Amino acid sequence: MKSEARIWPWLLVWGILDLLCALFCEIHADEAYYRLYGQFLSWGYFDHPPMVGLMTALSGALIPTTSLILKNLSVRLVTVLMHVATVYVVWKTIEEGVGCKVYSVKETLTRFLLVAASLPMFCAYGFLTTPDAPLLFFAALFYYAYRRYLSQESRVKSQEMGNTLLLGISMAGMLYSKYMAVLVIGLAVLANPRLLRDGKAWAAVGIAAVLMVPHLWWQYTNHFPSFTYHLVSRSEAYRPLYSMEYIPNQWAVFNPLVWALMVWLSIRAFRTEDLFRRTLAWTVLGFQVFFLIMSFRGHVEPHWTVVTSIPAIILLTDEETLWRRGMYAAFGVLAGLLIIARIILMLNILPPQTGMAGKQAQCEAIHAEAQGLPVVFDGSFQQPSLYRFFYDDQAVLVRNQYNRYTQYDLLHLERELIGKPACVRRFGQVYITDQLTEQDLHE
Repeated sequence: MKSEARIWPWLLVWGILDLLCALFCEIHADEAYYRLYGQFLSWGYFDHPPMVGLMTALSGALIPTTSLILKNLSVRLVTVLMHVATVYVVWKTIEEGVGCKVYSVKETLTRFLLVAASLPMFCAYGFLTTPDAPLLFFAALFYYAYRRYLSQESRVKSQEMGNTLLLGISMAGMLYSKYMAVLVIGLAVLANPRLLRDGKAWAAVGIAAVLMVPHLWWQYTNHFPSFTYHLVSRSEAYRPLYSMEYIPNQWAVFNPLVWALMVWLSIRAFRTEDLFRRTLAWTVLGFQVFFLIMSFRGHVEPHWTVVTSIPAIILLTDEETLWRRGMYAAFGVLAGLLIIARIILMLNILPPQTGMAGKQAQCEAIHAEAQGLPVVFDGSFQQPSLYRFFYDDQAVLVRNQYNRYTQYDLLHLERELIGKPACVRRFGQVYITDQLTEQDLHE
């Protein structure tokens, strides 16, 4: 049986599971915030590049409904479709290598599915709409194009041109998704410095650079808010806990088994003559070391390394020496546990502290107090974003001294409410005003 006939039923199952999670798992506060991006499309946003905003805008256009269940999908539909495409592209990348030529397609596909289905954060971004979802997709395209680029098989010129174009588009797509794509590209160059002397590689960089011009122009006209935030504002005083929690957090992203195996395989492949495998190894180790160092300047979010799920999947799938009967069983158990975790998420029975339940009830209480009026929040971006999601009512954020800048500071939505009735929730007080004033916003 051809590999295409084998993979499509599994892609259908994977997509249905992601779709169910997208429908029934309560919206996360970050997703509600990215929905705001989609409501005000731009070439850039304060926190991130514009790809996630485009995704929520497209999802909303495809699912224009006020039904709460379908409303979740109005933020997540494109994510579900993109993740299925990600799984397919990673499989095609593995198929491009020696794995499916030396071993049976069935065995290789089994390994691939078990590894991919056992990665917690890789699976989570199959239905949660964040910048990591498109980053995973375009990174998968990048590795697929890069493996073809390194292939020694003779190719006609049109195929080489098409692959160069795909490399350029995938690099731009990664950069439009999340700025840490620079690490993915940079580590590929470090693993294979000969790229610096290759005209096709520079052509791909040129394509990516041209595609990035609109975003760079937006950064320039807005005084580079994203770069300033990520490179300067996020620095914090060092706390030993930041470094101590780093590796346990990585276990939560990859699961302890995959994390240990991908680090071990990467160390082994660090100097291999296989340029593609060396690139995967450099990427895994480079991300792990880079963000460990970054833990000395502030808290490192666990998911910042999730893009290395793709190198991990490829490395583990291709490593025949790993796969004994006990390894198949171990990965089967891990994949099963993740399915159980998905079911628990869909039931919405987790405590509100997890961030995956209880938000609708909080917004219902605020809606009752607001009496149908626009609401002025202070504090973080989470409350106004969630309120806008659940009720489609006007809600704005006025930053206080304890919270960072956000996209709300660039939009200045509060100016539209001056002189109008509003519900103000500031400094622990809630009151209705017939005419919102500057003093209400800034006292």
